[in-house]
This record gives sequence, C-alpha cells and structure tokens, in this order.
Amino acid sequence: MEILREMVKKTLFLSPAENLFKLYDGVETFVMFIGYPRSRHSLVAAILDAHPEIIIPHEYGVLARWKEYQSSDFKIKNLKKYVLFFNLHKLSTEQAMFGGNRANNEGFYNYNVPGLWQGGYEKKIQVIGDKNGGGTARALMDVNQGRVLLEEINQVIQVPIKFIHVTRNPFDNISTMMLRATGSRDAVREEGVKINNTTVLDRAIARYFGKAASNQRVRERYGDAVIDIPGHETVLRPKETLQRLCDHLGVTCSEDYFEKCSRILYGALSVTRDKVVWTEEQTARVTKMMKNYTFLKEYSFDEYPK
Repeated sequence: MEILREMVKKTLFLSPAENLFKLYDGVETFVMFIGYPRSRHSLVAAILDAHPEIIIPHEYGVLARWKEYQSSDFKIKNLKKYVLFFNLHKLSTEQAMFGGNRANNEGFYNYNVPGLWQGGYEKKIQVIGDKNGGGTARALMDVNQGRVLLEEINQVIQVPIKFIHVTRNPFDNISTMMLRATGSRDAVREEGVKINNTTVLDRAIARYFGKAASNQRVRERYGDAVIDIPGHETVLRPKETLQRLCDHLGVTCSEDYFEKCSRILYGALSVTRDKVVWTEEQTARVTKMMKNYTFLKEYSFDEYPK
C-alpha cells in the first residue's frame, strides 16, 4: 500500500518547469494595447496587471522583438509560445518588484496597486499580453508587415488576440507630444506659460494621425476584439471602465479588485492644449481630421471631460 502511495505521489508531482508549461497552456487570451504616447494606457495596463488572472508587463514590445523568436531551436522544439509567455511573466514580476510600470526620460513611475497581484497570479493566468501602445501602432503602420506579424503570433500562441485602444483628447495628446519633443514639460508648469513652435506642433499632428490611421485599420480588421477606452473614463468612472475591460478580456472582477484599483484612479486630468499656442489653421485642421475617426467624435478643442 505504501509503495502504491509513493507511485501516486510521483505520478502527480510536476517540477517547477512542468508547472510553468501547464500554467501557460491555461492562457485563454492574448492582449495587446494600441494607442498613442501619453494617453494613460500605462495606467490601464498596470491595473489590469493587478488582476489575479492577468499578466501585462510594461513596454515589452512583442512586435518589435518578434525576430528574436525565429530561432531554429524554438521552432523545432515548439517552444515559441512558452518562451514568449515566460518573458512577459518575468518582466511583469521584475517591474512589480523593482519598479518601472511606466518609464520616461527622468526615470520610472510606479502605478502600484497595494494588496493585489501585480507581477503574479492567484491560481491561474487566463490573460497575458504586452502594453506597448504607441510601439504597437508604429509597428502596424506598415499594413502588410503588421498583418503578417499578427498572424504569425496568433499561429504560435493559439489563443485569440484582443486589443485595448486607449484614447485621449487629440489636442491634449498632440500638445503633450510637442512639449516632450521640445523639452518644455517643466517650463509650462509655471502659470501662464505657453510654448509657441508651429513646426514641431505640425510634426506632432502628423505623427498622431499616422497612429490613428494604424489603429483604425486594427479596429476594422479585428472588430469586436478591439475595445475603445477613453483615458479620462478611468478617473471619472473607474468602476464602469474596469468592468468593461474585464468583460472584454473574459475575466471576473471582485469588489475587492474594484475597490483597490479605484484608490489609484483619481486626481485631476492632464489638460495640456492650454500650454501650447495653436494657430486657427492647426485647430481647424485637427478638428477636420478627427471627423475621420468615430473613436474621436466626442472630443473637441473647447470641450473638457465631464
């Protein structure tokens, strides 16, 4: 009888590596962010990473790094999916331990959610993905190459890909892009200061709408697999926004999760359009270009989030 018990124990025992293979085989959804620089998608990713069944590190850049997964060893041994999921899992854990949910030139900012699961999971990983919104949009600007990349990834991971498209008022997004490009973010903290540089602002407008066009193609191709999240909704209606995200990803959200995430979803929304000199022509041009995108229809130069 004792020998039989030992045999059962050995049969049931899985090594740590085998447990990880089993864990990653349980993933049901792969998620990617599309969007724009400075649109709050880092915050959205951080609160999702805090969910007990979701792993989303900051800025892994799976599309830009996909060539790294073309090794013959990965192909022969069928390891691509496991290596990708392991790398995403490891980065999420590293960022939770040492900081770095959001990076900029000055260093790292933490979107830490105390008491939840950033960098880890409770019983299983149901959703795993990559928060690299601007980088993903940039990689997908080449229509054919972007389509091929996404199809290759989908074939490897063998689970549905879903997208989160975080938006912000284009006038604020573009203004912030311009301020960063001119190194003027600190200067405009002083009351009444405005930066006047029509050339750099024009470049930021072109860059923004290049990403908007790329994101629109993803929305058209993947349909209901893409959810639009206005960034200001995370602050104005945090619980409703979290519920929409959880429903989209197919996970349940407890009251404890809602309550703890809501603690960091607060504060004044950043409005930077007032820190930049916009010409009438530039304002009119952006307003006209916005009409090409249904996900920008609620925004205008004069309206502020309510």
